[in-house]
Parts: sequence; structure tokens; C-alpha cells
Amino acid sequence: MTESRILNDVKSRLEKLNIFELRQVARAVGVHRPADGKKSRVIDAILGIATGEVSPEPPSLRGAPPKSQQFDEQLVADVKTCREYYLALNAGASAREPKVLTVYDSEAERLAKSLKEYCGILDTSGEYAFLRVDENGYNGGEVFVHETFITRFKLRYGDFIVCRGMRKTEEQIPGLVEVNSVNGVKCEDLTERPEFSQLTPVYPASNIKTECVGGDVCCRMIDVFSPLALGQRAFISAPARSGKTTLIKQIAQGICANYPYLKVIVAALCERPEVITDFKRTLVDCELFYTGFDMPAENHLRTLRLAAEYAKRFPETGEHAIILFDGITRFMQNCSSEAVARDEINKLLYSACNAEEGGSLTILSTISQDDVNHNAFVGLANMVISLSPELAGQRIFPAIDVKKSFADGEERLLDPHALKASRKLRSMPFDNVIKIFDETYDNRELIEKYKD
Repeated sequence: MTESRILNDVKSRLEKLNIFELRQVARAVGVHRPADGKKSRVIDAILGIATGEVSPEPPSLRGAPPKSQQFDEQLVADVKTCREYYLALNAGASAREPKVLTVYDSEAERLAKSLKEYCGILDTSGEYAFLRVDENGYNGGEVFVHETFITRFKLRYGDFIVCRGMRKTEEQIPGLVEVNSVNGVKCEDLTERPEFSQLTPVYPASNIKTECVGGDVCCRMIDVFSPLALGQRAFISAPARSGKTTLIKQIAQGICANYPYLKVIVAALCERPEVITDFKRTLVDCELFYTGFDMPAENHLRTLRLAAEYAKRFPETGEHAIILFDGITRFMQNCSSEAVARDEINKLLYSACNAEEGGSLTILSTISQDDVNHNAFVGLANMVISLSPELAGQRIFPAIDVKKSFADGEERLLDPHALKASRKLRSMPFDNVIKIFDETYDNRELIEKYKD
């Protein structure tokens, strides 16, 4: 085949391709910016490589990956053969020996150094998908995720992803180029998982002990009068300034101490800055999602949705998660639409699930007793910790109203001795109850003393 026939054959076949197929070939042979320009520009760039006038570039790791990896392999091979012919001809070689196109070491090193490790939660709620990186309560850093990665690895809203990404420029956010693991599982070990909506919810049956050594008496009282359980839909119903935020923190600390395997997610939305700082410093074993009260309404909505979807991924693989949400009233007040906020809360509460297939999602939220939606939301609960406005007004803490606090199906959650002790203590005046808790070291001693 003569020199002109080689070039004419390649050119003729390139002209028959559509622009998408042409760009795939251009990318495969090493054209600089293969997606730029019209068809004639791309063909000229390919022919420049085929004739040896232009050096091929290594595959770019920048930005989003192509939507398809398919191309005309035979045509690509012929372009490379054509290039070898011209290089050998220009060098005056008597024989054409096959040559291998290599990535320049300096370019490879430059690309490798510009890659950076990221980890975060996948947010697919908008027009584009992003990895929300935990730089500011999952509000700060972002990594762009191309839809091909979502399709390839069957990624879901709320997946926790460890990856490598690269910035095109210093001003632009990085783009994901390599997925290392999804929810702690390496990519090569990923298996099919059920959809959260396909799980079968059943009544909570396994209680969660919040009492811990050296812990506050509040958690001991919760375990006796309104035991928390896997898969519950629970509320802390409280008047203003009664210590409900402190109680949420104490419950989180107790659960983390007793159940290291249980994922504790704290959602502190529309919160004061000093409370956020306190949560960051004390709840080091929890996943913290937060927004300040100065943020726009859409930030509060997005953060709550992200926390909820993140939590749903755990029951799908047979694991347990609990969301401690502080709190509904501030969230409703800071959202631009009460109807939207109410729908979002209902979705969150509905996701509480003790799955028959294994795994659970527990929801515990605070709500003010003067909230106009208080009765509607609390009516959906199967566990309520009620704080007394009278006790709170007298600055008596814990202000737990033992007569109004309850857990549905407590006979399933408490053993017979604990159940007898609980019912006996409920009939006593509150001052006597507090005295009994103060006089006993832990709930085991208390139950042993009042089981008969």
C-alpha cells in the first residue's frame, strides 16, 4: 500500500463516522481535547497524528469521563499503523517495525500528583450529582460525579464513597475519576443490595440501652420508663428551655459507648453556633450533619435529606443506624414553606424501620410542646420521652414526666423484672422516683430492688 493510499483509506473511513464516533476514535488515538470543535477539526487532528506531524497525548484524567468507552478498534489500529509508516518513512528506515505508543513519564507523573483522595456522601437530588465532602457538616466541599460512575457502580443517593478526584483548574471543583470503595466495600466486592423501600418493617423488638457508666440519670430513666429500640419512631416532647438538646447529646453519648457498631447520626439543623461547636467537640463518635440558623432554607432541606438518605443505606446491607434530630420546631420555623417542611418531616418519620430482613433505622427527634404540629407528629410515634414544663419551670432536671413517657410494646422491650419495676415506680411521686435513682448505682441495682 502506498503512502497516499494509507492516508486516503483512513481519511475516507473517518469521514463516514458521525461526530460522536469520531470523538471516540480521537480520544483513543490521543487527540488533544477530542470533544472540541466540529467534525472537520477532529478529522484533521486525527490525520495529524496519523502522519506523525502531531504527537499523541495520554488519555486525560481531567473532568468527567466519556459517556461511552466504545470505539472502532480496527480504525484506531489502522491510524497507529499509518503513524508508524510515516515515522519510519521520515526517519529513512528501510523496514517498518511496530512501535508502541507510550504515555510520557513526565505527563503521567504530573497527572498522578494532581489526583487527590476524597470521601463524602453522594447527593443526586439536583440536576448534577456531587459528593458532599465533610469539610463543614457536609455543606462545604464538593466533588462532581459523572452519571457514568453512578450507572457503572449502581450508586445511590446517600452512598458514602471513597475516591480520587482532580481539578481542571484551581477555580473549579474537582471531578471524580476513580472510585475506591462504596459504603466501606471495595468496588470489586460490590454485590446486589435491596432497595430501602423493599424492606419489610415490623414492630421494634430489640431495645437500645442508653445508660452508661458515669452517665447522667436521664438516660437511666429513659431505659426504665420509655426504652428506646431499634426501628422506633420516637420523640422528645419538651417545653422551651427544658434541656432537650442536652438530652439528645447524652443519649448519643450513651449509645456510642454501648454500641460501637451502631451508626449514630446527629442532625442539628438551624442551630446556634455555640451548640454546633459543643456537638463537634463532644460527639466525636457520631456523624454530625448541621446547619446554622443563618443559612438559607434550601440548606436545611438538603442537609436533612442527605442525612436521611445516608442513614437508609445501612439497613439495606443489614446494618443499624439511628438519627437523632434536633429539632423539628426550629426546622419548621426556618423553612420557607411549612407544607414542604411538614412533608419532609413525614418522609423522615416514615423511614423509621425495623426490617424483617435484618437491619434497622431508628428516628428520635425533639419537638416543642407548643408547636402547632406537636400532636400530629407525636401521634405517629411509638415512643415518647415527655419533659414536664412544671419541673423545668422549677429548674429541676431531669425534667422527665415519668407518667406521660412511654414506649409501645414495652413488654417486648423490657424483661419481666424491669417491667414490674417500671410500673411500680410510675405510681410513685416524682420526688421519690428521683431519690430512688440517686440512691442506686445503676438500673440493674434499681430493678433488683423493685422487681417484686
